[in-house]
Amino acid sequence: MKKVGLFRKTAAAALFFLLSSVMTATTFAYEKTDKPIQKVNISIHGYIEIETDLGEEELDIRTSGNKYSFDHYEVENDTFYWTSEDVPDIKIYLAAEEGYYFRITKASQITLNGDGVKYVSASREDNGYTLVVEVKLPPLNTQVKDIEEVNLNKGIATWKPSPGAGSYEVKFMRNMSTLGGIQTVTECTFDGSKYMTKAANYHCMVRPLNEKNPEVKGHWTDSSIEYVDEHSARARKEANEAEESAGMWSEENGRWKFTLPDGNKAPAGWRQIHEKWYNFDDDGYARTGWYLDGAKWYYLDEKNGDMWKNTTTPDGYYVGIDGVMEGSATDSDALKRPGEEW
Repeated sequence: MKKVGLFRKTAAAALFFLLSSVMTATTFAYEKTDKPIQKVNISIHGYIEIETDLGEEELDIRTSGNKYSFDHYEVENDTFYWTSEDVPDIKIYLAAEEGYYFRITKASQITLNGDGVKYVSASREDNGYTLVVEVKLPPLNTQVKDIEEVNLNKGIATWKPSPGAGSYEVKFMRNMSTLGGIQTVTECTFDGSKYMTKAANYHCMVRPLNEKNPEVKGHWTDSSIEYVDEHSARARKEANEAEESAGMWSEENGRWKFTLPDGNKAPAGWRQIHEKWYNFDDDGYARTGWYLDGAKWYYLDEKNGDMWKNTTTPDGYYVGIDGVMEGSATDSDALKRPGEEW
C-alpha cells in the first residue's frame, strides 16, 4: 500500500529519536563511479484524523540535500481505519539520485525531525539505491491539529475548534509586543479589546494544546491585523479606567477595602481607581506605607493607600513620576527598607 500526503507538526519543538541498532551487512553491486550516501535527514510532520481510512493521512515527509529524495511511504498498521489508540507505524522509502547509493549501516547515520517520531529499523533495497526507514509516529490520542485561521474584529479573536485540543494559548500583541503575557483559554474566542489603548497595529496569535497532554502543543497561528486610531484608543483607555474604578470603598478596622460591582474584593496587585494607583493584598485591603514590588520601592499613603509620585515622602525620599523611589536597589539590596540600616 503506497500513500503520500501532508503531515503537520504535532508540537512546538522538534525532537530527535534514534535507537542504537546496527543494520544487517549486505553486499551490493554498485557502479564504479557511484558515490556513497552516508547520512540521511528525514522530516516527518503532520496530522492523522481519527476515524478516517488508512490512506487519508495528512503527512509531509521531506529530505534534505540533493543526493536522495523521498519516494513514498507505506503504513504497517494492521487496521482499516485510524482510532485514538493507534500508534502509526510507517515505512519511508528514499531513492538515491543518479550517481549515488546508500551506505547506511547503523541508526546513528539517520536523523529524524518530528515531534515524538521514533526510529524502528532501516534496510537497503535495489542494490543499495533504495533506503527503507521504519518509524513510529506519536500515539494519535496525543496529537493536535494546528489552527487554520484566526480572525480579529474589534479586538475579539475567534477561531474554529482544533481536533485533539482541550485548550488554547493566546498572545494578544501590539506590533511585536505581547500584552498581558501568554494566556490560556478553553473557548475558541479571546477578547483583547481592553489592551487597545494606543494607536497602533494589533494582532492575535493562538496555538492549540492537546486535551490529554497540554505539553503537546501545535504551532502558533497569527490573525489578521487590526489598526486602532488615536480616537478609538483614547475611548478604550477611558472605558478601562471607568471599569477599573467601578466599585465601592469601605473601611474596616482602619483599613480600606475596595469591593467590585459583582461583590468580589479587588484582586491582589495594582489597580487604578479614579486616576490614582493602589496596591491590594490577598485579602482585598489597600496596602499602605513602603511597598517593595520586585526591586522597586513605592510609597503608598498611610491613610488611604494611594501611591505617591513626583514628590518627597514623609521620611525624606524622592519618588518619581512613576512612583518608584529614586535609586531603588536591585537583588538582595532591595530587601532593605528605605531608611533601614543593615
